[in-house]
Amino acid sequence: MPPTFRDEDRSPLEGLLARLDLERTAENHYRGTSQPSLNGRIFGGLVFAQAMRAAQATVADRPIHSAHAYFLRPGNPALPIDYEVDCVRDGRSFHTRGVIARQAGTPIFDFMASFHANEPSPIHEQSVELPAEPAGEEYEEGLLRAIRSRGIDFPAEKLGSGPVQILVEGGIDMTSAAPRAPELRAWLRARGAVPEDPSLHAALLAYTSDLLVTVAGVYPFDFRLMSPGASSASLDHAMWFHEPLRVDEWIYAVHDSPVFKGSRVLGRALFYARDGRLLASAVQEGLVRNETWPGADAHRHRPNVGSKR
Repeated sequence: MPPTFRDEDRSPLEGLLARLDLERTAENHYRGTSQPSLNGRIFGGLVFAQAMRAAQATVADRPIHSAHAYFLRPGNPALPIDYEVDCVRDGRSFHTRGVIARQAGTPIFDFMASFHANEPSPIHEQSVELPAEPAGEEYEEGLLRAIRSRGIDFPAEKLGSGPVQILVEGGIDMTSAAPRAPELRAWLRARGAVPEDPSLHAALLAYTSDLLVTVAGVYPFDFRLMSPGASSASLDHAMWFHEPLRVDEWIYAVHDSPVFKGSRVLGRALFYARDGRLLASAVQEGLVRNETWPGADAHRHRPNVGSKR
């Protein structure tokens, strides 16, 4: 489940930017705070983004180009998150960093990242036909519709608006039973100006990428991620950053899913600038269970892995 976006004394974007400004507690050690979520667990996109920030804090001269992570345990939003950075290698072209996130001494998240200064080269990139103007249903509207479809009286003000505006083409489908192609497209942009720090823009995109990347993976079936009896959790997440980006300008996100097997869904996302440049890519594997499936009783109440929805 996503976080609740309300922040008592500041806008959701200001709150997220503050959470991405980690406290340095010792050399290569950083501390971050979480935010409430709809299922009482830490939102995985926040941990991924904070780990990026911790790793980048130890690399001065080149940007991140790839990151890979495993969600080991569900986190507790009431506890701080401690990030320990391992400076694995500083090479002439690439720097490598490992990060372990812990709560109360227990690892909840394992992360590796590579940093590289872009070099001159020819370019090819997969193109996409972009709509003329950003349009679609607000992500929060679709989420509220899904929550209320389960008979839950959930006030809109409790959820709030996310730090990044997400417009889903055709609306986000979280509850229907009509099979369709495993595809989803959306526009996204921060709800305000973001400081001139490329690593911060990359971290904000990483945070946002975890909200939708596996949603379409169940579209071919007669259930959705928020259908009664369904549960889901992020298992791992990977991102590649192809060039500097600005998350306070519109980005077009193209999602699909090539496979769902063994209760695991693979989701992919490509992120484009308005002029068609491919800015970043993401892939995630998630665990999806449904109480109506044969043998589901053996796994009920168990996904003991990272949180998302």
